Amino acid sequence: MPMSRHREVKEVLLDYPKEVILKDGTGLTLRPIRQGDEKALHAMFAKLPEDDLWFLNHDVSDPGMVEAWIGNLDAGRVLSIAAVLEGRIIANAVLMRKRFGAKSLIGKIRISVDPRFRDLGLGTWMLLDLINLAMSLGLRLLVMRLVRERDLPVIMGIRKLGFEEEAVLRGYVLDRAGQPQDLVIMTKRLPLSLDDF
Repeated sequence: MPMSRHREVKEVLLDYPKEVILKDGTGLTLRPIRQGDEKALHAMFAKLPEDDLWFLNHDVSDPGMVEAWIGNLDAGRVLSIAAVLEGRIIANAVLMRKRFGAKSLIGKIRISVDPRFRDLGLGTWMLLDLINLAMSLGLRLLVMRLVRERDLPVIMGIRKLGFEEEAVLRGYVLDRAGQPQDLVIMTKRLPLSLDDF
């Protein structure tokens, strides 16, 4: 059976909020990041280990940067999903894509989870949600960039969801001590139809 037509971003976002249950029985809500989430998102980032922050693309320890990011949200280019528990953001998953051109069928993924909620399946829930979003939007390839030594458990986990090692860029990034680390490019090809899944 062919997949239904690709949906527009506004239509996809109507599927939220979504309720999920973690391994320990904790229930929480997944929903898009929105105006007014600045303080809650900054508070979540403030709980991340310094090593996590080091490997992000932006200095999210700066509240002004988080405010500017939320103030300039463009769902056509970046879909940002929050995991919310009792009014607090405890994780953030981002699907980035281009609107036009040769790379417009590629989605890049980044997920950050409050350390107190790791190993409970939250990262997996959020990744599955982004895979579903990407398929709904007609994307064909998902990309995650991970640092081999520090992200080995993540690499092993996402392999179970169909991600494969596409390339290794040796010594491509520096850790906080200034030591070169390998960057692993993991990709997942998305099906054209549900029969191919």
